[in-house]
Amino acid sequence: MVAFTPATLRMMPEETQFWRVTNSTADTILDLQLLYDEVPQTLQIVGIDAVPANSQDGAQPGDLIPVTQFRLPTGSRVEFLVKGPSPRVDVAQLVTNNINTGPQGDCDPTRPIFNIALTQHDDGDERDKVGDFTALSTSQQRFGGLSGEPVSTTRVFQFSENNQNQFFITQVSAGQQPMVFDANEPPAVVTTQGSVEKWIIQNISQESHDFHLHQIHFKVLSQQNLQINGTTQVPAIDGQFLDVIDLPPWDNVKNPNGPVPQVELLMDFRGVDIGDFVYHCHILNHEDLGMMGIIRVNPKP
Repeated sequence: MVAFTPATLRMMPEETQFWRVTNSTADTILDLQLLYDEVPQTLQIVGIDAVPANSQDGAQPGDLIPVTQFRLPTGSRVEFLVKGPSPRVDVAQLVTNNINTGPQGDCDPTRPIFNIALTQHDDGDERDKVGDFTALSTSQQRFGGLSGEPVSTTRVFQFSENNQNQFFITQVSAGQQPMVFDANEPPAVVTTQGSVEKWIIQNISQESHDFHLHQIHFKVLSQQNLQINGTTQVPAIDGQFLDVIDLPPWDNVKNPNGPVPQVELLMDFRGVDIGDFVYHCHILNHEDLGMMGIIRVNPKP
């Protein structure tokens, strides 16, 4: 086993800092937690996937969301405020907790990301001064008013795999069958600029998958049936705008006829983006082995 030495981040005692964390790994899901002597600390979420938190209705600029842990799928981003440890704290760490990715999934164990070491600097140093994050944006939100729009179409997609190491994302509501992705095939989804759709994403495989859609964000309406394999709902994301979301594995051994993990998402095609783009699992190996589809957004008539 190769020894792992965490990095070191330096902070002044009890100072507040703004952190932007990206999951730039190929296949590792992170479950972030800040621990001071093993006690979870509050993270004040500022934004998720580059959208200010609590700004989804477009009528207000947004405000902070307090959490003590946050799941960060591959390709996702989060911004938050943290308060540094006091001199009385012996061990301060940002860690990622163990994640049950399923019997066919990857190993994502508990491990430190970095240690925090206290330092002192002059009172005139500007690093200990943090701006006012109670107003996170002053411009109209791109997806503002989405919740009040009528839903034109509801689509159901499923993540699945087979024994030949092939991965699929299939639109089952349209009667599609699992097929290996082929960029030369017609788009799997065709919609029209100006429409608002509900997408239900289900995971019927025995490992985690991270759903990602290019060009637009989606609003998270619900996370359902995640608890059947011991997974809990991800805090802070219900009602928020994301462009990546994690779906835990389905336990078809304990629950062969039971409900499958799924999320309900509100898709906003009212913007300027038209043409062909893709949706896929953001775990790189799954995407490369076929878990991808093309969506075509036709211009508004």
